[in-house]
Amino acid sequence: MGSEDQEARRDLRGQPDARREEPVEPDEDLPEPLPLLPGFREIALRRMAAQRRRLVTELTAERQAARLSQTEVAARMGTSQSAVARLESGEADARASTLERYAAAVGHQITWELRSRGPGVPRGEAPGDDRASS
Repeated sequence: MGSEDQEARRDLRGQPDARREEPVEPDEDLPEPLPLLPGFREIALRRMAAQRRRLVTELTAERQAARLSQTEVAARMGTSQSAVARLESGEADARASTLERYAAAVGHQITWELRSRGPGVPRGEAPGDDRASS
């Protein structure tokens, strides 16, 4: 991770993100790792960041529609108004649990769904997908 990325990653308190990836010890029993696709990580990170921004924008609109202040939402979440402001501004790289607490505070629920992104795999025919196509 470059120094720009590390500086940009902040938690809701404005502190550098303390989550670190643990080094993985090589294991003789594991198969060869798959080759990395050039640029995949950056593309995936940009896509996920855009999705989080859209979700936060929707949540902020729901807060405003409910006529709740940032202070009221913060109290319901058990955090500070400034943390809510950082979340809404996009300054913080929010955890899923934080977004779920925010949604609950404004009377909504976030649902998570795993979808296959494989080309040409119709819904209901992906491995592990027991749902029928509609």
